[in-house]
Amino acid sequence: GEVKESSIGQNIFSIDSKELFALPANESLGEGLFFEFSNEYIDKWISENAIVLEYRFEKYLKELPNPNSQGLSSKMKIYNNKYKHFLIHSFSHMMMRELEFSCGYPTASLKERLYISKESTSAEKRMTGVLIYTAEGSEGSMGGLVSQGEPEKILEIINKGLGRSISCSSDPLCWESEGQGIFDLNLSACFSCSLVAETACEEMNLGLDRRVLVDEEFGYFNGLF
Repeated sequence: GEVKESSIGQNIFSIDSKELFALPANESLGEGLFFEFSNEYIDKWISENAIVLEYRFEKYLKELPNPNSQGLSSKMKIYNNKYKHFLIHSFSHMMMRELEFSCGYPTASLKERLYISKESTSAEKRMTGVLIYTAEGSEGSMGGLVSQGEPEKILEIINKGLGRSISCSSDPLCWESEGQGIFDLNLSACFSCSLVAETACEEMNLGLDRRVLVDEEFGYFNGLF
């Protein structure tokens, strides 16, 4: 009647645990699109808009999050990844929402995997990208998602997605928001413009701000308009 936990982990491999290095992994069968950002351009963007970005995200980056606070995992990722987290995560959601129109996949059938490393990471190991892929199932192998990655199509999808990000049915409240969502970890992002199905998002729909994409003053993609 009493549950006892093992105090010593059991070795399930044939070799000594000290000689073993293993990482857990999940295999997913389907299709996906991978987007890699230029670290050089991101560094240039941050440098040119340093004052505005620092002021806008000050409450997230000014000091180390309280280790006893709720949502510590999400807060630490934002603190470590800084502006890149909002940029790449917001881009990912923008693309997933736009792919609903272009290839018919609902966001519930898509997932994201963010690849973002700390700024202190060495140049050869820096990660700045996102993978948007289909949830495992029969509809994830029809080629509809990969076909959107063709050069003549992907630029059109990005442009249309950015265009939709400019306006939101909740504006101006959403555009001028200083914090919304759980723990106020979103800025200009709500259900009407940026959020996707919770099963599709890696970060529980947190750490989003569409203005880093399209704002006329400091948006990363403002040169496309």
